[in-house]
Amino acid sequence: MDQTNGFRLPGDVGGPMNLGEEYRWNVPALTYAIEGGASDESFLDYFGSNGVWAVDQAISILNNLPPASQINLDDYPETVVNMNYTAQSQGLMDLKSQTLALLLEQLGLASPTRNLACLHSFSIVDGTVLGQVISRNFDPATWLVSSNVNGTLYGYTLTVTATAQGPGADAIEYPVDPGAPAFTAVADGNPSPGAYYTGLSRDDVGGLRYLYRSNNFNLEPLLSDVHGCGTNASLFVTTALRGGVEKITFSHPAYNQGGFGPPGFFTPFTNQFTDTYATNGTLASQQLERVETQPDIIFASADLNDGGAVIARVERTATTNWLTSNPLSPGPGIIRPQIRIVFNRAVGPLLQTSDAWPEGAASVSESLWGSFDGSTNAPVIYPAGLPINNTNKTVVQLWLHGPNTDLLQPFTWELPVPIGGRVTPQTSTNLTDWVALPAMTNHGLTIAWNHWVSRPARFFRILP
Repeated sequence: MDQTNGFRLPGDVGGPMNLGEEYRWNVPALTYAIEGGASDESFLDYFGSNGVWAVDQAISILNNLPPASQINLDDYPETVVNMNYTAQSQGLMDLKSQTLALLLEQLGLASPTRNLACLHSFSIVDGTVLGQVISRNFDPATWLVSSNVNGTLYGYTLTVTATAQGPGADAIEYPVDPGAPAFTAVADGNPSPGAYYTGLSRDDVGGLRYLYRSNNFNLEPLLSDVHGCGTNASLFVTTALRGGVEKITFSHPAYNQGGFGPPGFFTPFTNQFTDTYATNGTLASQQLERVETQPDIIFASADLNDGGAVIARVERTATTNWLTSNPLSPGPGIIRPQIRIVFNRAVGPLLQTSDAWPEGAASVSESLWGSFDGSTNAPVIYPAGLPINNTNKTVVQLWLHGPNTDLLQPFTWELPVPIGGRVTPQTSTNLTDWVALPAMTNHGLTIAWNHWVSRPARFFRILP
């Protein structure tokens, strides 16, 4: 699995797995915490109580699920994506929806739509991709390979791509009916500005039902902080064939990181549960106990803009801590804590240009964190309180990129354009003929402009 065939792209957590290779939690209770206090990555400082509410709302959707074996797929809609057009016009990304998608990822689900057609091996002959395509999308009811996600039928086309590992190719999925809803699963992740999830879709809960049902037996070890209790206190089975835990419940014990009180203080959380496993062709059970001294999942925020070509919206713990009982196989295995999910504070407007593109061509994205729904209430825009920058000026940073010309520090403009005002970037090759690029809105965050250099000279300016 690598970038050249689109199996794993930068930013992916894990990759698409076959049936029987899945990773999951095998404890029924997880804890989460909100970074607060004086920490440089304080979630509470940036998002405030509204942000905490958004995270709690996402988690309540998961907590309200029935045990996996009791899930009825007909109780869940195929489309859970709605649009708030006010939030869309403001370029707002829904914090609750993004959190829900990230949690599904950390529960063991990958994007069903993007992995519906996977290029297993390929060659490129005269610009045409020849390859073997396999599917890593399965029907949530029959578990058979499927070309449908939430009722939408997909086809694919093989396309030549450029990757950091060299020339590559990918199988790009598309809805056979152009009018059909696409990327409808929450596990597909990355909702667009203005879009929000009303809950989990049919295929999302189908994936969780497959993973966590009690009759899905996998060879799994226990987490290192799980021990026997009661009559099993001194003798308990560690690695065994185990069924799914049926339901995972999230709780939010008191936690402090870098604020008042001892840094990292966490109210210890103890959970006792019955572990069922198979031995000698029969089922056995044992009483286990897990005493947590640190939260399983921490939500934080930080400035993730390092001047690179791509500004990450979120950074989170990858699969380095996940564990398989057989290192020679891709899975199955277990997910282990601790998981850290960091939301970018600097997700303001982004402009991208290149000398290699036609004059005036540009890529523009404007996305801020917000909280909104289908009501007439005005969207909540983050950060909490005043914007990062002075409300009476617009800040634009120009980053230059090239084979040997990366500008390690940006050139910065500060213009007397207040919040809500717009500025127009322009470029020229001769200081006489200026080409206007798309106008950018001041949301109170620094506007990032990435330009890729290949010509001997180019000039840049910003107009109010």
